[in-house]
Amino acid sequence: MTAKQSARLFTSANWVMMLAIIGALMAAQWKHQAVPLAILAVLLIFTVIKARLIILDFMGLRAARPAMAIALWTWPALFSFASLGRALGSYWFG
Repeated sequence: MTAKQSARLFTSANWVMMLAIIGALMAAQWKHQAVPLAILAVLLIFTVIKARLIILDFMGLRAARPAMAIALWTWPALFSFASLGRALGSYWFG
């Protein structure tokens, strides 16, 4: 591992931890209530960003296999859009 890769991995780890802590603090504001849709959207965006960082840096797929990285990144994005769609559907249609 080169110094550049090590620095990138350290930076990526810091971002993943920061996004997880911020997301947990945001979700903890509503203890026994439903999370508002805007906050849910932000949490899902954080989830997709964290998944991207983990796939590219921790799994080592940044330059080696871009097709595999895209396929792995699409999976959490698909489920994030599905859960946001379900939340919007229950909000709009009761």
